[in-house]
Amino acid sequence: MTALDSPEPASLVPVGPLAVAAPLAVAAPLIVPASPGASVAAPPVVLLGGYRWRPWLGRPRVRDLLCLLGLALSGLYALAMIPLTPALIATRPVLLELLSGSTSSIVAAGAFSEIESKLQLTVVVAAALPGLVKFDLLYWWAGVLWGHRIVAMLARRSRHGTAFVRHAENRGGRLAGPGVLLAGFLPVPAPLVYAAAGWVGLGLTRFIILDLIGSAAWAALLAVLGYLLGTDGVAAATLVSHYALATIIGLTVIAIAPHAWHALRARRASAAGRTKIR
Repeated sequence: MTALDSPEPASLVPVGPLAVAAPLAVAAPLIVPASPGASVAAPPVVLLGGYRWRPWLGRPRVRDLLCLLGLALSGLYALAMIPLTPALIATRPVLLELLSGSTSSIVAAGAFSEIESKLQLTVVVAAALPGLVKFDLLYWWAGVLWGHRIVAMLARRSRHGTAFVRHAENRGGRLAGPGVLLAGFLPVPAPLVYAAAGWVGLGLTRFIILDLIGSAAWAALLAVLGYLLGTDGVAAATLVSHYALATIIGLTVIAIAPHAWHALRARRASAAGRTKIR
């Protein structure tokens, strides 16, 4: 057992579409089952309309708090990258992809490599790897610690994510390796794939190797796309940089709007449920 492992076994429990969607869809208390495969029953966690959700059962351990803190910091880091995108994409795209690993930065760096002989395409791909994988291990660890609870939470807003959870339930470890390898190409959130890999028991070493290979393949595809765009890609990056303020506002809206919409829907569903109970 590695230092990151939890004493909670990572074996599977049934996770259907209702179990995934329930925390945000109902106002009545929802009982979440104990840890998958646990030999001693743990006290259930009560969720009220999705607002009292916790990934752990009972009192949090130090590792729970550290992992949750890391996930929170990853969200703040993503927001911090928003103003850097227009500032760097047309002048230092390689630095931007190193920091953020965003699709736009890798495509832009690939485009610059087509017109600048000193910038090799292999450098573009290598520079993208730290930005692409920087928080992947946190989600794998969350899957190890919290199992189906974190997987269900990450899948609750995605139809494809719900289907992926069903496949993970049915196929277990056989899906984890290919899933991590192809995470960038799948129509499901990559964090869900990484958390599911930790849930079903994919080892740390295998996860890191597969994650690096899959991320390199995804970066290579984007870099080649940028290379083929050439001067058109550079022109697009320059346009984004020129209209920096509009770009920042647009990226902020894109990042926040889906979360605000789902939160509003959850609040309305909770209010409607309370009205029916009365």
